[in-house]
Formats: sequence, structure tokens, C-alpha cells
Amino acid sequence: MKRLLTTSLALLLVFTLCNETASALETYASFTLMGYSARLSAGNSSGSLIISYDVRASKQADSVGVSKITLYDSNNNFITTISDSTDNGLICEKSSINKGTYTHTLTSGISYYAEVTVFATVGNTTDQRVVTTKAVVAP
Repeated sequence: MKRLLTTSLALLLVFTLCNETASALETYASFTLMGYSARLSAGNSSGSLIISYDVRASKQADSVGVSKITLYDSNNNFITTISDSTDNGLICEKSSINKGTYTHTLTSGISYYAEVTVFATVGNTTDQRVVTTKAVVAP
């Protein structure tokens, strides 16, 4: 009886660990995206907000980065959308990593959050995800 209980607990542990690993892989793995993050922080000047992003492709990508940043106030009112460009650094071509910051100035004293759309394109395949940041008060 003791051996049966020990074996049952061991099998339960193995199945639990396998399920956790599989769900973690689905969350972060795709054909083109290996990992990504984005966050919003207050800048040093009045109304200045800094969007930091880190997008990593699973291999060298044709393009990788941020396709758009949409800013909202804390009441969920749309404020503005910042579009992608190689000029503003949001998109990097022929690379597997795009990590950087983008600064935008809004009204001081108001709380804002961002929806940051990250992506990677390899050949004809594009994968994108939306990261919603925590709200931050513009200085």
C-alpha cells in the first residue's frame, strides 16, 4: 500500500510539472517571437513619459520591434497612437533583437497607461502580441 501511494504521488508530481512547462512554452514561444516586454515610466521633464521595450525574435528577423504604441489616460480614454518606423527606432531590420526607449510628452499630473504592440517578422510569417503597461502619472 505504501509503495502504491508513493508511486501515485510521484506520477502526480511528474504530470503537474509537465503541464506547467507546456503552458509556459505556449506563453512565450512562437515561430517568430522568443520573448518581449514593455513598460511605462515617468521621465525627468514635465509631462514626459518613457516607453521601454525589449523584443526578441526566435531567429534573425526581417523586422522586429514595436508596431504601435497606444496611450490612454487612467479613465480608458484614448489619447494618441505612435506608429512604427525605423526612423524613431521602434523597428529594427535584419536583427533578432530590438531594445530601446521612446519618449512622449503629455499633460503633467495625469495618469496614463500604454498598449504596446510588439512583433517579429521572419519571411512571410509575422507574430504580434499586445503588452498593457501599468499606469504612471506624468511628472
